[in-house]
Amino acid sequence: MATIEEYTTGRVCEQLAHAFSVFESTKGSLKGTDIGETMLANVMKLEPKKIAIDGAVKLIEDSQKCAIGARVCLAVHKDAPVTKSVFLDGLATGMTGVGKARLVTKSQAIEEIKKYGKKPIIVSKVSGKYSEICPTWPLKCLYWNMEKHNLKCIHK
Repeated sequence: MATIEEYTTGRVCEQLAHAFSVFESTKGSLKGTDIGETMLANVMKLEPKKIAIDGAVKLIEDSQKCAIGARVCLAVHKDAPVTKSVFLDGLATGMTGVGKARLVTKSQAIEEIKKYGKKPIIVSKVSGKYSEICPTWPLKCLYWNMEKHNLKCIHK
């Protein structure tokens, strides 16, 4: 499973960079390949799920803490449009503790996520709990690129 420590130390960014080097060197399907199956097994631990704004709002309302920070993938894709993710509970604490996010009220978190209403929102489990709400940029999103390479990982 992806952990808060992997997010706060930047290891998740190293994993993203490696995945994108595979995507860039491979045209077509990765389904059934050793590397594809390894990538899929690792990503499935995050249990990525596409949700509507209402689902994101409910997760925020049900949380104890919220933080806003740059999408994790921005560390790897400097050319990506800047949008913010919402981090919840333990991940919010961890990300603010290392200066990668700032604590906000639930209302501020909801307002932030609503800014990106046209972007597909993916929620990911970190340390066993859905705690990263990301308005994705499909061109350089790990999950959408896995789908493009026939590694079905997004629960809908």
